[in-house]
Amino acid sequence: MSDDQPSRVLDDRRERRRLPLVGLVLTALYLVGLVIYLAVQGQNPAELRLNELGDFLGGVSSPLAFLWLVLGFFQQSREIRLSSQALHLQAAEMKRSVDEHRKLAEGGRSND
Repeated sequence: MSDDQPSRVLDDRRERRRLPLVGLVLTALYLVGLVIYLAVQGQNPAELRLNELGDFLGGVSSPLAFLWLVLGFFQQSREIRLSSQALHLQAAEMKRSVDEHRKLAEGGRSND
C-alpha cells in the first residue's frame, strides 16, 4: 500500500460527513421551493380534504425519500470502500509481521 493511504482514508471520512449536510441543504431548498410554489399558486394544503391532503403529502415527500435513499447508497458505498481499505492495510501488516517472525525464527536456527 502507498504512504498516502491514511490521508486518503481521512479524506473519505470527511466526504462521508458531508453527505448528511448535502441532504439537509437539498431538503431545505426543496421545501423552500415548495412553499414558494404554493404561495405563488395561491394554494393552501390545509384547505384540502383529508384524502387529497394524503395524496399531496405522498407526492411531495416522494422526491425527498428518493434523495435520502440515493444519499444512503453513496454513504454505504463509501463505508464499504473504507472497510476494504482497512482490511487491505491489516493484511499487509500481518504479512509484514509474519515475515519478521520468519526472519527471527531463521536467525535463531542459524545460531544453534
